[in-house]
Amino acid sequence: MIKYDFKAITMCSEFNISALQKHYGVTRKIKWEEPLILKSGRLSKYKDSSNKTVYIFYFGTIVFVNFNKEEIKEFIEQIKNIEGSIKNISADMIYGYIDDFQIIEDTEEEINIDVCKVKTVEQYHIDMVALVLSKSVALETIENRVSTVSDEVEDVINRFKKGQIFRNEKKMVSTIGSVLSFKHTIISYIMLLDKPDAVWKNEDSKAFFDELCDMFELDDRYESITAKTDFLINSTQIFADFSNSKKSTLLELIIILLILIEVVNAFKEPIIGLFL
Repeated sequence: MIKYDFKAITMCSEFNISALQKHYGVTRKIKWEEPLILKSGRLSKYKDSSNKTVYIFYFGTIVFVNFNKEEIKEFIEQIKNIEGSIKNISADMIYGYIDDFQIIEDTEEEINIDVCKVKTVEQYHIDMVALVLSKSVALETIENRVSTVSDEVEDVINRFKKGQIFRNEKKMVSTIGSVLSFKHTIISYIMLLDKPDAVWKNEDSKAFFDELCDMFELDDRYESITAKTDFLINSTQIFADFSNSKKSTLLELIIILLILIEVVNAFKEPIIGLFL
């Protein structure tokens, strides 16, 4: 029975594909939205390398085909020396964010969230599974980050209700900065919903890709993340506006007080002169 085991891992927000391409001796020009694909010749150090493939996507995700856990850790340690952004990330930490999938040749065709059974495995099956799986695990990472930032904003809201929001203004500013940074990250992931060029050349490939996207709910998950992020942006913007308003009011009071002091001083000298 022919079987392909997939493992997708998110390692960072963006890979330097050019640096990785140069290291592995890939001379073909790769479009920025295309993955760097490593096959048998460049994976010869691994057992049964002829049956292995690595897809490295620019948005920080790697999909391993027919790699075991130890081989994945070894590969991660290898590219950490090339990609500086993941230098301080351990393989064990990365392995916590992983999606698994299988393609199996079988007499009966079937597809679900864990496995795809087809009568004959074509190259587009492997490519499309790698692509969709990479997008799914990238979305999962973003979803986790959304949850973390949401907790921070909820904490700010609770302090806001108690009138304590300005007792720790640095925390509020930090939260606002996190949300804005997160919004920027979301924008950079717009390509997650784009279809690859290959699906427009092969109807079977397009149908398979669409089925996988529906099964992993990519569109719905992306829309949910976008809605949550917009809510976080609006919430933190209210806090920022309120903070600026309070600062402006305080500044106006200080200016009025300084003017009153000047007025008092202006009348103070003539009045003193009358008694001398």
